[in-house]
Amino acid sequence: MRFPAFIIIFLSLLAFPATATEMRVISGQVMVLERMALPENTTLIVDVATSGDQGLVPSRALSEGRQSPFDFSIEVPAEIDLVLRVGLRADDEMFWLSEPRLIATGSDDLDLGNIRALRAPQMGFATLLACGNTLVEIGFLPDTVRLRLNEQVLSMTAQPAASGALYVDPSNPASSIHMKGDSALLKIDGAELSECMLAHPEVDFTQGVWNISAINDKPTLFPSRTELVFFADGRVSATVGCNRLIGGYRRHGGILSFGRIASTLMACPDGLDDQERSFAAALLMIDGYLLDSDASRLTLTANGVPVVHARR
Repeated sequence: MRFPAFIIIFLSLLAFPATATEMRVISGQVMVLERMALPENTTLIVDVATSGDQGLVPSRALSEGRQSPFDFSIEVPAEIDLVLRVGLRADDEMFWLSEPRLIATGSDDLDLGNIRALRAPQMGFATLLACGNTLVEIGFLPDTVRLRLNEQVLSMTAQPAASGALYVDPSNPASSIHMKGDSALLKIDGAELSECMLAHPEVDFTQGVWNISAINDKPTLFPSRTELVFFADGRVSATVGCNRLIGGYRRHGGILSFGRIASTLMACPDGLDDQERSFAAALLMIDGYLLDSDASRLTLTANGVPVVHARR
């Protein structure tokens, strides 16, 4: 049974460019190949980003027990190049995501047909390499670069280089990436891709420390004592005034999810213990984020609903 193409659409705090007034509909079906029953709490994720990989039009909907494939339909600006990702998430261990797909400027509606979503690896703060007309997703982990393309995941380790940063696949030295600033020379099995350029989101959440101002619409106690810090290698650290929480996250365009979170075990004063439990539970639900245009406010969302608010 297919999931009906009914998707709650909400817009990010990043406004569309002033010239992008015409809209078009992008539709298709997302499918996973594993022969398994998806949990009832599976979320269908449709995410549209700018060509600079800044989240722009996110959409989420619960599967309510329905199974793959799932129809999707989303309205997007027609007058700018966009990047589409679609996927499914039940929890951090069950996360499928398509490779990024370029949606070129155009006024006609577009049916993309079947899109395969594959198990998404840990890539930290993933962004894009544009190699001619080919999009490659890239994530930086400690001493490792991880790439997704052509339904492969390549892990490359740092090697000495006379200039820039060189990473080589230890299992296949014919695959490597040599980065100099925003440009990169990428070789896959010895074949050189067109010169690649790294996309930098105009605003990102890994800069500085966030203070958590509200959880599930409830203002936090002592917000100046709260802290949420994202590191570019996929680590996250947080406190809401008592224990320190440490774990990992994934970011792909406007998609954000957290992995397992460890915590110190101090006894917390009245009120802070409930606040801490509420925050930890919220992290497990989050599947997206919104940033305002000057990156001073961050909203973490679950199924399109704001659940955590933070400020610089």
